[in-house]
This record gives sequence, structure tokens and C-alpha cells, in this order.
Amino acid sequence: MTNLVPDPTRRDNTLAIVDTLRNQGPMARIDLGTANGISSATVTAITTELLRHGLVSELPAEPHRQGGRGRPKTLIRLEPEAARVACVKLSLNEVQVVVGDFAGQVRHAETHSLTTATLTPDTLCDVLEERIQAVSAALPGGPRRLDGICLAIQGVVSPASGMLIWSPALRFRNTPLTGPLAERLGCPVMLENDTNCIASILARQPAYADTPNLAVIMLGYGIGMSVLIDGRPLLGANGSAAEIGHSKFEPGGALCACGRRGCIEAYASDYALYREAHALLSLPPGDSAHPSEAQMQALVRLAEQGDPVARQIYHKAGRALGYGIANVLALFNPDLVLVTGSGVRGYAAMQPALEAAIDEALVPELVGASRLATHPWDRDMTCLGGIGLILEATDPIRLTDLSS
Repeated sequence: MTNLVPDPTRRDNTLAIVDTLRNQGPMARIDLGTANGISSATVTAITTELLRHGLVSELPAEPHRQGGRGRPKTLIRLEPEAARVACVKLSLNEVQVVVGDFAGQVRHAETHSLTTATLTPDTLCDVLEERIQAVSAALPGGPRRLDGICLAIQGVVSPASGMLIWSPALRFRNTPLTGPLAERLGCPVMLENDTNCIASILARQPAYADTPNLAVIMLGYGIGMSVLIDGRPLLGANGSAAEIGHSKFEPGGALCACGRRGCIEAYASDYALYREAHALLSLPPGDSAHPSEAQMQALVRLAEQGDPVARQIYHKAGRALGYGIANVLALFNPDLVLVTGSGVRGYAAMQPALEAAIDEALVPELVGASRLATHPWDRDMTCLGGIGLILEATDPIRLTDLSS
């Protein structure tokens, strides 16, 4: 038999076409060729095979525009039902399961509360297996084996070995997760840091197409970072590279969720901000260890209204984060440092102290042409990024296993 993708170049071109359709939507063959620098003949040959195997379909021809000439373009789109994948986001006391299709679109999402600190490796796998199977069974068309799963976890993970190194959400450490889950669920499972998932989807957006060296900082319950060098994530020896939240701002200072003192996260994360505020300010009731969005919005409003306590809390948070960003600029010289996550709600309150800290920490030449910006958190991009990553990881398996 002859494989659909008989050589590396053909495979790369096939994956490039699939990736373009996933990110940009339906396109004509000629436009697919232009977007990827591939000849029309090659695009036609590849799309013909993809059509035959049900991975793409043709949409009705575009109507002629007024005064247009030539044949109307036929658009190619990914066939959504060609694959079904899931991203499972595990964070403190919460698990979110999101199912996506071959086109990268979300088909179903649900969130469950649980006490993550009580989980063992076996009970975690039990919970994830139960939730994934329940979600899969509830989708239209009935139960169906997933083609791949991305497990996105807050903390330090080793994607290459599938090993959880450490997470503030869990008590156990240095534990393999992907192998046991893949065996239970009968499909490939990849493990990824939650911020790397976010960075992967942001890096694909047209606004950041000219930033191959990108640092994405996620503010929220904790603080995470992903650094892309020439478009590829920097992982480090065991996956712990770019852990800005656990770099030090004030040795011996405030207690961090990691158990050490003085980390940047201990000043600028949601739990740190709320810890400083709740004893001194009137805020909505709730879990002080895991503040709600309502609690954090109330704190931001107080800072915006000029409350001196709230302003001082955000001033110190901005100063801590500013020194952390200054280290990122000096060490990596990225094109762009992009701050996102639910914690950007309070970025304006941090910004003056943050920018002053960068100015104090670095000579202008070390800042250079690097830019600092925020990206709105109008939706949780973690699972969207995880779906994209697992589709990328399983595409080579699916495509090279097809035969013509």
C-alpha cells in the first residue's frame, strides 16, 4: 500500500494545509497554495487525497462577483467529524473538560468542582476517566472513542515524559500521568502546562504573526509564563523553564502556594491580592483560598475608586511583576511580552508601579525594541490552545496511517 503521505515533504505540506484550514477557515485551493508556498498541482493532489479519506469537504462554489471573470472558486474546509479530541484543564479544586472537532471548534464544555488536594494519582485518573467518558457519551451521535486528549495542568510538567513534576493543585509529585490515562482511555494523551496552551493559540493570531520570540504571562489564581523562541516553546530540562511566578521578588517575603517565600506569585496572583485585602476591606464573601471573580472585581473597583489600601496592594503587585518582567527582558530579549489571563482585570491598577519597576531595573538598551502589551481575557483560551495542540500531535498519526 502507498501511504497518503509517502515522504516528509509531502507530509509537511499536508499538515500545513490542514493547519491553515483550521486557523483560517475554508479556502480555495489556489489560496491554500499561496498561503503555504505550495504549487497548485501539489495542493490539488493533497486535497484530492484528503477528500477521499473524508478529512475535508468541498463547499458550494463562490458566486461570481460583479464583473468577475473566470470560474468561481470552490472552497475547501476541514470535515468537523473527522476527529474528536478533548482538552482537560486541571487547576485548584476544578476540572474542566472541553471537546473539540477536527476543525478545532468547541463542541461541548463543562466544569466540575472537586477537592484536588485529596486526590492520589489513581483517584485523579478515576475522576478524569469518568468525566471524559461521560462527556463523550453525551455528545450527539452517542459514545465515541476520542482521537486524542490534552491534559493541561497548572504547574510544572514534562511533556516529553508525560510526567507531572509539581502542581499547586495536587499533593503528589513526579508522577507519570499520560501512560496510565492513555491505557484507560484507548487514545493518545499529551500533558502540557496551561500557559503553554494559551501561548500556542495566541501565537497563531494575526496580531502576533511578526513575533517569533514571544513571552506570554498569565495572571490569575497563580502566575504562569510561556516563552516562545523562534516560535517554539522553551521547556527546559524537565519542563520547568519560564516559571516566572516562582522567581523571587523579596527573599523571605510573603508565603507562596509553592511553600517558599518571596515569589512574584505571592504578591501579584489572585490569592495573594485577596489575602492582603480581605482582612482590611469589605469584599463579597467566598473562599478566601480561592477567590471568586466577584471578589476580585470588587477589589479592582476599590482600587479604581482610589481606595488607599487597594491601591497600595496593587502598587506592590505591580512592582513585583515589573521586576519579573524586567528579568524576562534581560534574559530573553523577546519581541513582545504579552500579559493575559483573568488577572488582567487589575492590570491598569498595577501598571504605573510595574512600568516604574522596569525602568528602575534595566538600562534602556536592555529593553530595546521589546514591547509590552496586554491581551483581553474575554474567554478562557487554555482549552482552545490544548485542543489545537492535541490536533497537531495526532494529525501526523492520522495522516501517515491513512493509505491510498
